[in-house]
Amino acid sequence: MIFLGILIFIVLAVFIKLKTPVWKGKFSERLVSDKLWKLPDEYISFNNLLFISNGRSTQIDHIIVSPYAIFVIETKGYKGWILGSENAEYWTQCIYKNKYQFYNPIWQNEGHIRFLRHLLKCSDNTPFVSIVVFNNDANLKVHTPSHNVINRCDLLWTISQYQNPILSQDNIDWIINTIKQTRSDSNKENLKRHKQNAYSQLYRNKSRINQGICPKCGGKLILRTGKFGAFYGCSNYPNCKFTLNT
Repeated sequence: MIFLGILIFIVLAVFIKLKTPVWKGKFSERLVSDKLWKLPDEYISFNNLLFISNGRSTQIDHIIVSPYAIFVIETKGYKGWILGSENAEYWTQCIYKNKYQFYNPIWQNEGHIRFLRHLLKCSDNTPFVSIVVFNNDANLKVHTPSHNVINRCDLLWTISQYQNPILSQDNIDWIINTIKQTRSDSNKENLKRHKQNAYSQLYRNKSRINQGICPKCGGKLILRTGKFGAFYGCSNYPNCKFTLNT
């Protein structure tokens, strides 16, 4: 009886952890990592990366280095209906008649790629591919014709669509070595610094918006009218497609 009680306690503890947002996200990242192991040897995978450089930092779920592209993958452990578009600042999860907003994961991953370009000293010609991966039980009601927003079951197929070799072996080796040398340990101190940097960046973005400045490119925010009503758009459209609901 004692053993059975302990076993039940362990099962309940694991169940509760998997129901919390942080653990659901970590579990989804693990499922993606397991799937990436099935790629051929020419694909080199990195998982759960933290980079800190010159007061800037970023956490990246997965990076795949290959002759065809550098794939940067953002994993979202959400289910239910997912509503959003490429240019909306926030997306919506609809589940059990409840609605929750979360930051546009396309923009989030674009920020990761900008950081990597700077960190790896890559030219604009270096092929980065952004992929946002949701759980298989997420019903994606999103409009993203220019970006890869997929369920986990489609991940390997999406990567396999890129078959034109672009990076030389020397380029690949340099990128892999740079990632290994510049990644930071995910210890408590570094994670705390990363959170502080993230909060500082969020404060700077809100401050710019309050001043009528686009947080993505520095352009001017202009009041426009669309089929869904009034909104603020960047003056540098179509090069910058930032929008903000009124």
